[in-house]
Amino acid sequence: MMSTDPSTPSPGQPPSTAETSPARAPEPASGPLPVRTGSGAIARLLTVVYALIVTPVAASLVVYGATPWQQHLLMRLGALDELLSYLFSPNGLPTLLALVGGLLLLASVVATGLASSAGLLSVSLLTLFPLSQLVWPRLPVLLHERLPECLYQAAFGLFSQGVTLLLFPVMGGLGLALVIARRRPRPPLALSLAGVALVPLVMLAATLMAMNGLAVASISYARTFGMEGTPPLATITAVIGVVLLWLACAATGASPYAQILPALVTLAATAVLFIPGLLLMLPSVFYGQIGGTWMSVLVLGGGAALGLVLLAHTAVQLAVSSRARRRARAASAL
Repeated sequence: MMSTDPSTPSPGQPPSTAETSPARAPEPASGPLPVRTGSGAIARLLTVVYALIVTPVAASLVVYGATPWQQHLLMRLGALDELLSYLFSPNGLPTLLALVGGLLLLASVVATGLASSAGLLSVSLLTLFPLSQLVWPRLPVLLHERLPECLYQAAFGLFSQGVTLLLFPVMGGLGLALVIARRRPRPPLALSLAGVALVPLVMLAATLMAMNGLAVASISYARTFGMEGTPPLATITAVIGVVLLWLACAATGASPYAQILPALVTLAATAVLFIPGLLLMLPSVFYGQIGGTWMSVLVLGGGAALGLVLLAHTAVQLAVSSRARRRARAASAL
């Protein structure tokens, strides 16, 4: 007797493939995997915390360690070998170690750009500290009166003679340059060449504007003992200079080699100032408001810090761009 069960196949009829074949998983959608251009949340958090803590400490160490160099240059204390003898003496060795340690810490902050751009980018916020001194000249005095001596010495680097007024916006702008390099690892050749020529000029103009504002603020403070604020025009000039400096450094994201010339010129200018008898041969413009302030920034650690940061960032940006290009090629091959 033939079965009437519909699930039983009739003679000569092949069994249903829906019943005999196991269920297949849905096939993944075709197409290349997305290219990962950013960093993880943990990397961003750690680099931001590290940069915001280490950068002010490093700047303070650089300023403290470079103080004997500034005194030697501005006061003409003697030959360079006398300065070197002092630096390697028990009294001067701590300043030399502080200078070297501060520069290494700044380089380590730049190196965090390999993991995330957020750390360097967050240094932009620290620019508010030196700018606040222009608006409120008595701020360092109030800190000296209310902070313990050890904390005041640590915070002194945030306000001293324009070093951080240039260093912090440069580092913050270089953080944005890494963001651009991660997303556009292959900038157009014409744009890169234009950046090599234009970025150093904009950085020079921005530095002169910032130094002019700082020089006017220093003169105003010396005349009024900080009872009156900095003239508004000088404050505005300094702020515009800082913003232009930040933008110029950010533009190196599309022109990675544009940082090399400013770095080498800054380091060379710092070294040349210590040639015996050179100060007596400089034109009078170097002894004006802007020139004197700029020379003071260079020898107080600003020249070494800026040159090192720019060169270190060039290497970091090239590594970041190369990694981004490899990821793009791997994704397009899938």
